[in-house]
Amino acid sequence: MELKRLERIGKFIHKYGVRHGVKLYLCLKLNKVSKLRVPGIKEPIFLRRDLTDKAIFDQIFLLDDYNITLPYPPKLIIDGGANIGLFTMLMKNKFSDATIICIEPDKENYEILKRNVSLYSNVKLINAGLWSKDTTLKVYDKYNEGKSAMIVEEDTNGNIEAISIDTLMLKYSIERIDLLKLDIETSEAELFASNYEHWLPKTKTIIIELHDWMKGNCSRTFFEAINRCFKKYQYSHCGENTVIINEDI
Repeated sequence: MELKRLERIGKFIHKYGVRHGVKLYLCLKLNKVSKLRVPGIKEPIFLRRDLTDKAIFDQIFLLDDYNITLPYPPKLIIDGGANIGLFTMLMKNKFSDATIICIEPDKENYEILKRNVSLYSNVKLINAGLWSKDTTLKVYDKYNEGKSAMIVEEDTNGNIEAISIDTLMLKYSIERIDLLKLDIETSEAELFASNYEHWLPKTKTIIIELHDWMKGNCSRTFFEAINRCFKKYQYSHCGENTVIINEDI
């Protein structure tokens, strides 16, 4: 336990220096997380006092799972599975001129998302789940993973909207998606199963966390769609994420 604690402190110091690293470590450890200040992030971050928000914070701001060098500054970003908005905050501080569309199905997460991104311009929020078609969903903690892994399933009696990427493109007059980030907790198996032929070729970069450990064939469905739509692409990994850069556009 002591070794893990020292390793964690060391990671914070390596990333942010002694002063800021130790301060961030202590704030997280002592649950002083209502107004976190992270070097390089303009606005304060709000976390709930639970392990799931801290795990997402670690993924984005400590372990650099989204430290991906893009060959261009993205103008339009879709944050699918935006959760509480930490990825969007990271992107707005890297690419201040970008427009970001955040889609998050869980109502509680969505309220924290609104709070975290409220001071950033050109951020659009949708309380919905990404799906292969417009329908309705139910959202619940199917695998007892907490608020970081809420699952949506199609349900005619569901109270959460499902929105397709085709509909998003029509709604916001989008001609090209520069960056599509997806952490949608197995919904990728639905999103890439059908109705992707129009929007996928217009997508330059995809950063996706695949969830085969939760539901089989997520990766297979995703790569079958990629290989049908892209003639040439770059493939890499960063942390838990698979990165695809479409070289056709």
